[in-house]
Amino acid sequence: MKTNIEESIIKLEEVFDGEPWFGTSIIKSLKQIPVKFWNKKLEKGSHTIAALVYHSIDWRRFVIEKIKNNRAFTIELNSEQDWRKNIVILYTEKEKEKVINELVETQNVICALLAEKPDSWLQEQVSGASYINEYMIQGVLQHDVYHLGQINMIHSRLK
Repeated sequence: MKTNIEESIIKLEEVFDGEPWFGTSIIKSLKQIPVKFWNKKLEKGSHTIAALVYHSIDWRRFVIEKIKNNRAFTIELNSEQDWRKNIVILYTEKEKEKVINELVETQNVICALLAEKPDSWLQEQVSGASYINEYMIQGVLQHDVYHLGQINMIHSRLK
């Protein structure tokens, strides 16, 4: 089923800070999790909440660059571009809010850039990739939901 730009933006907004059918949105979830949990790993876990949020920010920047037609921009899977090595340790709610604001900025830019595109853009190939823009936009939605599940699971197990 083909989507259009307006539907894509609505889906992005719903998952990000709306009322998605599956539960709590990204922003509401992140704001509810105290900063004391953002730097902790589960006993057998490999990522912290902070690492997952930064990972999501970086992949959203990938989408921004591709929407801007940046053919050269790429992220190699399992590289430092994909998973940052030196995550900033967050100690205060103010620091947590700064990271959330960085995530919000990626949302604002993605939606603003998409709003400038015609529906036909969704069926065009991503610059420098072997898939179409619609696949990429659906992918960032899936990526966000996947990592939101991990974030909420980490929080529920740590508290």
